[in-house]
Amino acid sequence: MKIMHLVHRSWPYHGGAERYVLEHALAGERWGHESVICTTDAWDMSWFVSRSGQNIKRKTDIWNGIEIIRFPVLHPPFQNIYRAILRRISECGPDRYYYPNPIIPSLHRWLTEGKGFDFVHANAMPLMLYEGWYYSKKHGTGLASVPHANAGEKYRRLKALHYFSGCQKNILRKSSFVVAQSRFEKGLYTDMGIPEERIHISGSGIDPAEFTASSRDRGLKRLGAGAPVILCLTAHSMDRGTANIIGACRALLKKGRDFTLVLAGPVLPDVDDFLDSEEKLAEEFGDRIVITGYVSREERIDLLSAADIVLLPSRLDCFGIVVLEAWISEKPIIGCWSGAMPDIIRDGENGFLVSWGDTVSLMNRIEILLENEEIRQDMGENGRKAVLERWTWDKVTDRFYMRLSQCCPEGSCV
Repeated sequence: MKIMHLVHRSWPYHGGAERYVLEHALAGERWGHESVICTTDAWDMSWFVSRSGQNIKRKTDIWNGIEIIRFPVLHPPFQNIYRAILRRISECGPDRYYYPNPIIPSLHRWLTEGKGFDFVHANAMPLMLYEGWYYSKKHGTGLASVPHANAGEKYRRLKALHYFSGCQKNILRKSSFVVAQSRFEKGLYTDMGIPEERIHISGSGIDPAEFTASSRDRGLKRLGAGAPVILCLTAHSMDRGTANIIGACRALLKKGRDFTLVLAGPVLPDVDDFLDSEEKLAEEFGDRIVITGYVSREERIDLLSAADIVLLPSRLDCFGIVVLEAWISEKPIIGCWSGAMPDIIRDGENGFLVSWGDTVSLMNRIEILLENEEIRQDMGENGRKAVLERWTWDKVTDRFYMRLSQCCPEGSCV
């Protein structure tokens, strides 16, 4: 089959959903399929809504045999007004044009004509799921929808009304199958009336071979820091718990604990505003806080090797690949009772789980790990075993293509 993979960004940008789609495209060849990734020209999320962001100039790339086609994001004048109009008059407008979904009319025009695809694998943003559904409906192909729905904690759901306020529920119901990253996410879809047998629980993965060249010394040198290192590696936002991390570490500093806090990855505007408002932050932390900005894949592995504790107290991540990256590096993780983390983190065995916003519990778990190297080692080793047993990319993508073969037993969904 020829498969179109739709996602909002792709290589060379390295992020969770981006890597998920790229690995599935690469794995298609192993299953006898041809893959093409269709995406935007965005480098960072701000390009979706503003020219102040960065974009990728190349319209196409070939990476490891995978064709990547980029469609330009449109930045119309008076964009907020334009979006408001489109939300009211366009098919599926309420979620298709809800901020920060990009406006990419050239992709829609391109998909109007048949491009020879037999199956569509649509990912992440409502606009991309809509375009996948549009192509599937117009040209009679199969469709796998992967919303990567970030809906908070099991008992404290984020209000995902805007995400599902247009056609999303209908798109999921009409899909050949829907991919969930966790049992919690699956529950969101069964509540929408999607039969359980049409929901595939996937999760994400990593390639352990990428981490064999890591260097703790090189990572510490990059940071200009000494041990112990507390690392949070994500796109930093308030929903990902960055302010809670700073609050917990501030309390630990007052107790006389010595460490370096590393906030690695892009800093989104809400956290940028928070940092600007914290006038005493530099005075309190001094050189014991490092904010890196975006880090490459090569830098990631060294930072993880340099870390003693990895944090992801986020209610926004539907899976959290950094959990697996920490474990393959034999590091303990402190996650959140959110998304897939309760499915994969066994609290007290291969990491800790805290409620989002619970700064006191987060501080307590960090302190336990700072004080006890043996617990850190045991958790890291247990986590590594879990990754090798279930969470490598080969295993994750094989589960997807096995499900796809069940939907398309003759090799075509046309």
